Amino acid sequence: MYRNILVPYDKSDHAKTALQTAIEMARETEGGKVTVLYVAELPDFDDPTFEAAAQMAGVARFSEADTLTMQRTFYAQQKDALIENTKDIVGDFKDVVFRVTSGKPHDEIVGFAKSGEYDLIVMGNRGLGALRGALGSVSYAVLRSVDIPVLIVK
Repeated sequence: MYRNILVPYDKSDHAKTALQTAIEMARETEGGKVTVLYVAELPDFDDPTFEAAAQMAGVARFSEADTLTMQRTFYAQQKDALIENTKDIVGDFKDVVFRVTSGKPHDEIVGFAKSGEYDLIVMGNRGLGALRGALGSVSYAVLRSVDIPVLIVK
């Protein structure tokens, strides 16, 4: 039924349930594949506080190449942590891809969804209560912004 499933993952219990649901769905579909997307908060190496701390530690200002290397290292570490965090859920399922990006979660999830590669999004609903629900959640924002089905799992 759904062959390419996108699972936004924030390490919460609801996200773990969503990933488990997506893997079960993919197992039931010939050629089913799951992409786990983690939106990390990339350290701002240009932040004045970071620069002040670096100067106090005697570290010279980073070059663009150094910054790029640190960003690549950061993404690799985040991906390794994501794989480790999900290994019990993924188990022996082989058709899973792990992606790490940074930015606003809603924007990044919608960007991946609109790539045309996915035919379903399965994501958790954190259940943050009436106030948060009234203000809007990431899951609700994604639901409003994409043209593919979204399954929100509690």
